[in-house]
Amino acid sequence: MAFNINQTYGLLQALEQSFAPQTLFRDTFFPNEVTFPTKTVLMDYRKGNRQLAPFISKGGNGANVKRTGFSTKEYEPPMMAPQRSTTNDDVEQRAFGENVFSTQTPEQRAMALRAKDMADLQDMNKRRVEWMCAQLMLFGKFDVMGYADDDKTPIIDTVTYPDWTQKLTLISDTDKWTSAGSDIYGQIQTGSKTVARNSGRVPDVAIGSYETCNKILKNASILQYLLIPNATNLSLMSIQPRIIAPGVTRIGFIQSLNLEVYAYDGVYQDDAGELQQYIPDGYFIMGVSGRGSQLFGAVTQLEEDGVRRTYEGKDVPKVWNETGRDTQMIRVASKCVPKPEFIDDWYTIKAY
Repeated sequence: MAFNINQTYGLLQALEQSFAPQTLFRDTFFPNEVTFPTKTVLMDYRKGNRQLAPFISKGGNGANVKRTGFSTKEYEPPMMAPQRSTTNDDVEQRAFGENVFSTQTPEQRAMALRAKDMADLQDMNKRRVEWMCAQLMLFGKFDVMGYADDDKTPIIDTVTYPDWTQKLTLISDTDKWTSAGSDIYGQIQTGSKTVARNSGRVPDVAIGSYETCNKILKNASILQYLLIPNATNLSLMSIQPRIIAPGVTRIGFIQSLNLEVYAYDGVYQDDAGELQQYIPDGYFIMGVSGRGSQLFGAVTQLEEDGVRRTYEGKDVPKVWNETGRDTQMIRVASKCVPKPEFIDDWYTIKAY
């Protein structure tokens, strides 16, 4: 059977060959992808415990102990559905980068444009997932804002994990990272101990903006270890900034805490058209990598043949024609919500 780029199943195969944009928070802390065949997903998360085994008297029976509980939420993830139109003007003129003397037909240009549009729309969805992951780790919640059918009435839904409390806001000027005398290493050590105590895992990755990480490099409590290269100080931490990907710099490794520190300059364009950082200046996050998940609900859509079909997957494309306007539309829908495994897996410092 010939490949039809206008059919949803054919488009799903093409999407698998697309390359994702940079998504440090998602890939580091929420790498596990779980799809559901229903529009709602089940979100299970829990807190660890440190319960001691009870003593019993000699010859006595065992003592019953309670299992560690968990919280479950049934939630319909927010729908992301960016779409783009293709008109006659888009395919009748030479495309970007096309040879001036090209013999490409409008039909060939339409197929090439379709592939590019699919990749662009999929990237938009992944940037939104990265934003949700970052907001969740910064504030323990994020707002999903859309509009009613009139395109004017705003509808806001808040996804929140109220049990998350591991955040340190520095109020005193002497404690803020903008002060040369602040004990940055001590504050990072406190965050690491808090995560280890409450989740049972040691945080292994820390992320801050470039400006925030520069405060670490200039801090007196850090420099006192780095400027005296003895065996004790060298075994405490190693600071060797190195760019490892666009927008990502590995600052170094704090051996005493088993903590990799990264500076992240990932940005996105907000609804007002302004560039914003995924992690603003002044925030520093440390967490346990590899345990969170992305939960994807199923997408139901009306196809060109008049039949409604439900698709289980991360990104679901759709193509339809508006013949009266000589326009073809393409949409890539996704219903995703990030979920931590343990609510105590990360610690956020509002450094300044």
